[in-house]
Amino acid sequence: MLIDHMAKGLSFESFAGLVSVSKQTLYDWAEANPEFLDSKKIGIEKCRMFWEQLGVEHIVNSDKISLNTGVYVFNMKNRFPEEWKDKKEVDNTHDFKNRPDWLDAAK
Repeated sequence: MLIDHMAKGLSFESFAGLVSVSKQTLYDWAEANPEFLDSKKIGIEKCRMFWEQLGVEHIVNSDKISLNTGVYVFNMKNRFPEEWKDKKEVDNTHDFKNRPDWLDAAK
């Protein structure tokens, strides 16, 4: 049921409404039941496929399918942030207490 639900482009959390539980219950089920967690993971990929197919359909058939590009991109960035985010986080911290000796010689 979860995979079929998410294959329609719906979120994991919205499945809670379908089965009349809280989203926390879904999280608890996923933590306690490896099969449910696997269904969640498959569902996420099915959800991604739904949204990507919608985007492709719009590109290929833009004369037949109307899609607000800005809304689509916003949706994708929020649903799939790892793949769709614009900026990459870079940790540029340095430990100057443990500098190599050759740096001190350059002074």
